[in-house]
Amino acid sequence: MKMAKTYTRKDILGYVRAIRMLTALCLVLAITCVVLSVLLAKKPKGTPVNPSIDSGSNVTTSSAPAKDKEAAALAKDLENWNLVLVNAKSPLPEGHKIETEAIASAYARDKGMSFDKRAVDALNQMCAAAAKDEITLLAISSYRPHERQQVLFDRELNEVKAENPGISEEEAKKKAATEVAFPGTSEHELGLAVDLNSVEQTFEHTKQFTWLSQYANDYGFVLRYPKDKEAITGIIYEPWHYRYVGVEHAKKMTALDMCLEEYIDYLKENK
Repeated sequence: MKMAKTYTRKDILGYVRAIRMLTALCLVLAITCVVLSVLLAKKPKGTPVNPSIDSGSNVTTSSAPAKDKEAAALAKDLENWNLVLVNAKSPLPEGHKIETEAIASAYARDKGMSFDKRAVDALNQMCAAAAKDEITLLAISSYRPHERQQVLFDRELNEVKAENPGISEEEAKKKAATEVAFPGTSEHELGLAVDLNSVEQTFEHTKQFTWLSQYANDYGFVLRYPKDKEAITGIIYEPWHYRYVGVEHAKKMTALDMCLEEYIDYLKENK
């Protein structure tokens, strides 16, 4: 017959300590579960549920900026006639020809001044709207054939040489091109540019310039060579020179404060 095991005081105290430790552990686990439940209940809406994209995950997400949906829609016009970019780096294609139409005589300084046929109505409408506001807009230079652009450039080149004795031919041409575009790189040859009223820097202080700054984009025109974009356009600030790009693009360019070079790049990035 087996005799019952006798427990000493030491054994009993050991069991009591073990039970207390187990109880404490259970209590800690219970508290932890409560805290986690509260935190999860407060988790903001929209927080990723996929651990691979959670904010605490080691997995990084793409930082590429979202494309501008409006720009993506406008980018469909990149190859259109109204967004053709003409500058020193992007000359007109050889043999380029356009169909022009005379500007309304009331808005042209010289008889027979013409503009791209597809945009001449917009120019006439802009000048007419200004007239209703008692603002006179007068085209003093518009479409120029290549030969005329050559004459104007040569004249400017000779002036640069006269004012800078000893200047090299290359430097003289480069300097002249900041005032008069080299033949083949002028928007006037494109037929979508117009100089209004005066070719003096003081034009920016006139009521005509103020009106244009507010309303030109309503008719599809933008200030082509802004004051703070000379390093990009390669042309000095010309407050009198306006370029037709179409109403949607003119408004977008104005909102973004971009010159045409920047805007074309912007559309390409969002295409």
